[in-house]
Amino acid sequence: MALQGPTRFYWVDAFTTTPFTGNPAVVIPAADHLSDQQMQQLAREVNCSETAFICQADREEADLKLRWFTPTQEIDLCGHATIAALHILAQEKRFNLLPGTSQILYLQTRSGLLPVTIDFKEEQTPWIWLTLPNCEFTRVEDQIVQQLIPVLGLPSADHRHPVVDSLNRDLLIQVDHLLQLHELQPRFTELAQLGKQQGWRGICAYTTDTLDPANLAHSRFFAPQSGIPEDPVTGSMSGPLVLFLSQDQSIAAAQTLTDPSLFILEQGDSLGRPGRVKVQLLEGIPKLGGQAVTVLQGELCQ
Repeated sequence: MALQGPTRFYWVDAFTTTPFTGNPAVVIPAADHLSDQQMQQLAREVNCSETAFICQADREEADLKLRWFTPTQEIDLCGHATIAALHILAQEKRFNLLPGTSQILYLQTRSGLLPVTIDFKEEQTPWIWLTLPNCEFTRVEDQIVQQLIPVLGLPSADHRHPVVDSLNRDLLIQVDHLLQLHELQPRFTELAQLGKQQGWRGICAYTTDTLDPANLAHSRFFAPQSGIPEDPVTGSMSGPLVLFLSQDQSIAAAQTLTDPSLFILEQGDSLGRPGRVKVQLLEGIPKLGGQAVTVLQGELCQ
């Protein structure tokens, strides 16, 4: 692979402001000269769960085009790499993203036009909010559940029936206790095979038994069929998870006192990379919020 001169990159930890926690993503802020093959090769080389490529938009209503690649494939939506990409745009002061401002940018993506708010008014590190599409949920057939339980490493005891969301094709399955969640040891080869057979992007195991009682849920996200054995903090899964849990009356116990529409999700602790995701739910529409921190920057020379 030969690049047209040095290609600038940043390594960013998302859903945190503490380096070496949260979910890492690599951001290529000027990627128009890269071919699809080069993007995929770069994503495989850096081996983050996602690499974000910022390009010029070719739709009039969009401010920029954003593409996401795992080490093995291009995907339709990624929350943490979007947070990371907008964090870098603010760091580079592009689109007049300056301290003291709050702006909305429209991103051209494979999931359609994605509105993103960059709130730089009150903090040195901007809060980035993604408006996610709504989604519906499909109950998983019992036969598939019986295949999933041992592969995921769950006991055969009673559990709430898993569902698949229509936004990302992620399976959501609830476990009873936080310790049980942390002790999961999936059989990744078999899990990848089952995921491919069912057309799932990933599997989210979650519990409402949280480290902080004020938070809504604690989760782990497995996507070996997408080249990601376990993702530290998964933004794109967080909106559907809050939507699904909003159908349960017990969600009221996790509402923040200052804003009853705002919920906090925990993830990454079992990997030693704790991150926290905010989701605001207004009239059934989820908005995903997070901050990020730049850890490394450099140039790809070959």
